[in-house]
Amino acid sequence: MSDDLAGAVRVHVTGESAEALADAATVADCDAADVVVAVGESALLELARKGCSTPILPVEAGTGVRSVPRERIDAALDSVRNGRASEFELPILGVETDGKLRGRALFDVMLVTEEAAHISEFELETPSDRIAQFRADGFVLATAAGTSGYARRLDAPVFAPETRAAAVVPVAAFATSLDQWVVPVPDHGTVLLAQVAREEAGVTLLVDDRDAGRVPPLTPITIDVVDALRTYRVPESQSCFQPVDGSPREGSPVETS
Repeated sequence: MSDDLAGAVRVHVTGESAEALADAATVADCDAADVVVAVGESALLELARKGCSTPILPVEAGTGVRSVPRERIDAALDSVRNGRASEFELPILGVETDGKLRGRALFDVMLVTEEAAHISEFELETPSDRIAQFRADGFVLATAAGTSGYARRLDAPVFAPETRAAAVVPVAAFATSLDQWVVPVPDHGTVLLAQVAREEAGVTLLVDDRDAGRVPPLTPITIDVVDALRTYRVPESQSCFQPVDGSPREGSPVETS
């Protein structure tokens, strides 16, 4: 954090119950602020989708982003003002099919069959390695920040959000030689290449908490790092390894089998 933020700090607040924090919000435009307070996961995901150049203080947005409990907002802003905040960037993934952008993801990208217990066949590779071809209900690619969400329910390890890697985990796999993989996440460029090799039921693309529509078989899917979200970590931030109540993050898909 730069020294010129110490003292008076221009704050923009967005998300759940933002009106109740209006006394802290001195700037209407997030790009004109010194810090954006994003209250709730939905607010954070919206900033990731639209883009925001200002560092963000996540509040009750999940442990994967080291968010701050709502009751500690004032203390957290004091930490920002007094130079006790450190900044780190979270990669934002862009998902393309046939050269068309289908969405931007901060936490995870998922392909899943539209009907439970109807498996399809998927092919996955990185720019340097072929990963696998397997039959399953789908798979999820979770960024480090997203591994504490739905991927954790599939027994993926939880990464510290600063980790430059992603977890790839099949959903209800019929058979694979390995059942999860860790792939590198570059500053820019391709993370994963995928396609539905064979379809027994319609396959839907989910990008974070949004349904991005059906993906036909043999359609190339490219998942790239296209941007980064600047976030603050302060002493009031939660540990990424200690979920508050053990529940999946909001917006997680329901179990498919």
